[in-house]
Amino acid sequence: MPQEQHPFHHFTKIVWCSCLICFVGRRNSLMPESMKPISVHYREEEGKDLSYHKVGSDISAGPDFPYIESDEVPSSGLELEWDMETELEELGDDQYQENNFTEHFQPDSFNGHFKSDNFTDKEVKPSKKPSHSVTSSHLTISPKGRFQRLQEEPEYFSHCADSGSKMNSQHFCRIFKLFCTFLFVFILGLLIGYFSKRTFCLTTCYATEDASSSETQFLKDIVDSITKQNIEKHYRYIMQISVNKTNTDNVKEIALLWNSLGLKEVQLVNYSVILDLPGSTPNTITTNNGQCYYPSGQACDEKTKGQQSQEFLHSYAAYSAKGTLKGEIVDVQYGTVEDLQNIKLVKSVKNSIALIKLGVLPFLYKLSLLEELGFGAALVYVDPCDHPEGENDQFIMSLNNGFEPFTSDFSAKNADHGNIPSNLTTLLVQPVTVALLRKLCKLTENTGTDKCLPVKLPETEYCTVVLKIQSVPTKKEITNSFGFLRGAVLPDRYVILGSPHISTYAESNRSWVSSAAILASIIESIMLKVKGPWRPKRTIIFSSWGGTFFGNIGSYKWTEEFKRLLESNAVAYIGLQNPIRGNVSLLSISSPSLQQLTTEVLKKVCSGMESCYKSNVGALQMQGDADIFVNRLGIPAVQFVFDNVKRSETTNFISEAFFIAEEETNQRDPSFYLHEYIAKLTSEVILQVASEPVLPFNALDVALEIQKNVEGDDTAHMLMETARSLRETAQLFQSNEMRPANDPKERDPIRVRILNDILQNLEKNFLIQKPPIGFSRNILYRLDEKTTRFSILQNAKDRCNMYKSNETLLAALQEVLNCITSAELYFQESLHVFETDRTEI
Repeated sequence: MPQEQHPFHHFTKIVWCSCLICFVGRRNSLMPESMKPISVHYREEEGKDLSYHKVGSDISAGPDFPYIESDEVPSSGLELEWDMETELEELGDDQYQENNFTEHFQPDSFNGHFKSDNFTDKEVKPSKKPSHSVTSSHLTISPKGRFQRLQEEPEYFSHCADSGSKMNSQHFCRIFKLFCTFLFVFILGLLIGYFSKRTFCLTTCYATEDASSSETQFLKDIVDSITKQNIEKHYRYIMQISVNKTNTDNVKEIALLWNSLGLKEVQLVNYSVILDLPGSTPNTITTNNGQCYYPSGQACDEKTKGQQSQEFLHSYAAYSAKGTLKGEIVDVQYGTVEDLQNIKLVKSVKNSIALIKLGVLPFLYKLSLLEELGFGAALVYVDPCDHPEGENDQFIMSLNNGFEPFTSDFSAKNADHGNIPSNLTTLLVQPVTVALLRKLCKLTENTGTDKCLPVKLPETEYCTVVLKIQSVPTKKEITNSFGFLRGAVLPDRYVILGSPHISTYAESNRSWVSSAAILASIIESIMLKVKGPWRPKRTIIFSSWGGTFFGNIGSYKWTEEFKRLLESNAVAYIGLQNPIRGNVSLLSISSPSLQQLTTEVLKKVCSGMESCYKSNVGALQMQGDADIFVNRLGIPAVQFVFDNVKRSETTNFISEAFFIAEEETNQRDPSFYLHEYIAKLTSEVILQVASEPVLPFNALDVALEIQKNVEGDDTAHMLMETARSLRETAQLFQSNEMRPANDPKERDPIRVRILNDILQNLEKNFLIQKPPIGFSRNILYRLDEKTTRFSILQNAKDRCNMYKSNETLLAALQEVLNCITSAELYFQESLHVFETDRTEI
């Protein structure tokens, strides 16, 4: 008889058993079908208490085995008294026998703690204690093995759910993890994009802001720091190093000077070219009576022949034809179409020697007219009325029209075989002085009146001379010097400031020293501020050109080498081409798009000098290296020059002469007062162009210049309507640009950059393909200040009168019409940059 136990002890056993059953049941629900454990089947046999039997797994039973109805179980109080400890003691190995339901079980989830055992159906002796009543219980059947038990916990099925519930839970967790990962990556990408854009704005968005007050003060300080004392210091240093130095040595010294002023990125670029240099003996002009003269007017006696002075060698025209010609001197004055028509009506000019003045028209164009009429040579001089101080000064010229006439590739191939071409014209050309002309022929003289009488050969005067010209094409090396100040915001946009340095075989002319000294002073002032927090938005390129006299070969070679890059990235060119030619008046030459800026700079800098303040700003055809950038790249240009005479129709092209014994600049401006003005004007322009968020180019001024030229030409009436339409479109563009809504700090940086590119490339619309020789490709530039017409139309009209044919005039009108139409379409398409919809750009 087992000892009676406390009721709490029975309750503890029931709870422990229930937990065990629940745990095993949950394990079974998660286990594969073939791994289901043996079930325990509760049954009530007739006349006996409730006992349990070990029942084998019914493999044949389907998963949806029907539940046993509740009426199969007696509802009259099914009791269970289970003393587990007692029953386990009674259950021995000898009480179990093998039967047909033995199952081998070794579940994985328990790490193999259950070994294969033999269980046999065996009745367990009932306890004498009354069994616990089980009310509202239903017998359930295990999907495998008919496992029947009492259901006492209503939430049992929530704990012992099938494997599908857990799989759904795991699937949900997996999706949730993926979602969280995606969300994290998305947020991380947003943060990276935000901070990247912020970093971009710290550099690029700065371009959309107006110059702050501090930056404006920086620019003012740079201009104010340029003093005549600094310019004089650099002038004397460069003058000193130019003595007894070769061309290469000079440019190296200039580069070292720039470097010492703080410009760290300095480069020297060499080019091998063919230069037309004077021969071993001077050119001569011999009269009918055998008297020989040099171009200066000095006689060719034995004394001068023995000296072989360089002074006589220098007076020549580079790239002229070589040889000897005997002919009559024919006075053609300035060589205009009208002058040549008058001569043609009077006499035959075949193989004659033209006596021609510099001025009015480009010399190369006049030379082409002389060739067409059959002239064999030309004696070139400067009228004293146009250049009083240079009456007896020798000068040299270049017939190169702004390009390298003989490439280095051609030279390398043919130089050793003597096949180097030696001229660009069929005419023999020789510069002479008025003193020589007076010895050759009788000239008109001033009669003591205040009015200057131009030099003229009397119609009755007959002069025949023998002209002998020789020069030697020689392979030489020219050097350009470049200094780079990289922009802080737009380093790929270049503002170029250039000046020439010494020309080979013209050491006595040191007019280039003024340009070099002014450039060095500007570099010094800018670099003092660069050492602090300031830096220009765009890159400034400082350049010193070699080979300028021979046709701007240094600048031509550089622009040709980097043509594609400069066409897209060059913004403007500011030139220092012999800026101190006199001390009387200031000449301000500017592209139409930069005329407003130039006028504002004049008012700002020249407040104390009337001749500077009242300077007229005009788009005149430029000489020197600026001509390369205007004609080849189509970019705006500015140049300031002090001269001795006011610009007129006859004096516009005097600068084509390169005087040998040029008066030293410090004699024209001993106090360097004019140097200071030129330096401040130039630096103000270059700093404004390099630092403004939006380029200070005025589109409306370009359209107004076009309309003015059309209205001033009676042959261009057919262009009137097109020019008016261009002005209206440009006015709309300008008004949109000036609206407060289009303030750079209110606009997208990309749109501001597009707007700058539009303004930068504006003048490229006015380039023509084949202008008359010596004329600018840019139709916006005129020949002189007084003329209000397109130079190309003026030339076409003159040729029409000369040859009695309007073919040239019609072709020129078509060229101008194409330019105006192209500019109008350019403005119309550019209006999209002001639209708010980003997709319309």
